Amino acid sequence: MTRHVREDLTTGVSNVQATALLLGLGAFALRVIVEFGVEPMSWRLSVVPAFVVYATGAVTALAVPLLAFARLCPRPRPAPRTLLLGADRGRPAFVTPTSPWMVGPFVIMLMFLAGNGLATDRAPDGGVSISAGGWARTVLIVAVIFTVAGWTLFRGPRVELRPGGLIVRTVRTRFVHWESILASGPPAPMEKPRQISLLVRRQPPDYGAYVVRILHRWLAVDAAFLAGALRHYVDNPQHRAEIGMRQELDRLITALDLQ
Repeated sequence: MTRHVREDLTTGVSNVQATALLLGLGAFALRVIVEFGVEPMSWRLSVVPAFVVYATGAVTALAVPLLAFARLCPRPRPAPRTLLLGADRGRPAFVTPTSPWMVGPFVIMLMFLAGNGLATDRAPDGGVSISAGGWARTVLIVAVIFTVAGWTLFRGPRVELRPGGLIVRTVRTRFVHWESILASGPPAPMEKPRQISLLVRRQPPDYGAYVVRILHRWLAVDAAFLAGALRHYVDNPQHRAEIGMRQELDRLITALDLQ
């Protein structure tokens, strides 16, 4: 059962990532159609009708892919109570992947907005064209936006549990040693509506502590399960060396299910 759930999560994440990417490309294509087809048509109209035609075309071009994503990729409920094995065997880890159900709409909107980067000019015949110099700027802008969209979808926010500590990646990446996480009373990992908070002891010669926040809504696993896994390894250092092994993941899931 555990392995089946884990394989379902791997397959589900990959399928939703592919769907979001394809719909993002579709949104970009529709935005190009609006730019080269709908906008020249609106130029023949007066101000108000022209705005209505152009706005309707743009909104439709974005709404269709977003609605398709919502229909094709409903978020799993309840959220999966498992982790994934790290792909790099040289760095064993349990991984909580980025939730494509959360970032998918953002990726689609971002790729749609890449259409605004088209360096178009109004041609003498009333159409739309891109000059020779404009092509270089267009390719650069679209490439940058597509790169950001791809990074967000495939390399976005995630958490990795490793034998030596915890990696929390958002806009920046933080590594926290297990021994630095304060594990008694309120400093223990606490689940909140939108985040899991870890109180971390500063390394000498610094004093005091700071908070590392995990925004679990962007992760593809159950928040309570992730919080429980963090508490488990904070309180049970004897199990940390096996992090990244399949049998340890099975043992962790069983232990948390019994709590």
